[in-house]
Amino acid sequence: MTDPDRPAPDPPGGPLDRFVRAFYDARREAARAGDPGRLEPFIADDVRWREPDVGAHMGDLRGRDAVLDMIRRALATTGGTFDLRVTATVETGSHVAALIAWSAERDGERIEGRELAVYEVRDGRIAAARFHPENIADDRVFWGEGRP
Repeated sequence: MTDPDRPAPDPPGGPLDRFVRAFYDARREAARAGDPGRLEPFIADDVRWREPDVGAHMGDLRGRDAVLDMIRRALATTGGTFDLRVTATVETGSHVAALIAWSAERDGERIEGRELAVYEVRDGRIAAARFHPENIADDRVFWGEGRP
């Protein structure tokens, strides 16, 4: 019997929730192994990927190779410390928005932040991605813009 004064539990994540969580788990493993190429199965060949312009390795990226190169460069810049974790998702039939908690270290400085990542998934791969950071000013300083 259900208690009408008690909210129903959240349903388990749908297929795109599971997909995006698997992508971030694979990204973490790829970072540990130093091999972003492990992410190829998740990313479409012709992906459109938009990162905020906060460092030399980010911006508008086209194609899987450009995305994998960006990930390699971010990991190199942070000595492999750049870590991202999914904290919540909302999905439709073809898109999933994920709230991401992230952290990284660079030159003895640590930064933590959150961003909203919106993915379009087509044929089981990321076809497009766009990222919306919580604090772009801190990101710019950390990734190199505004550094003395």
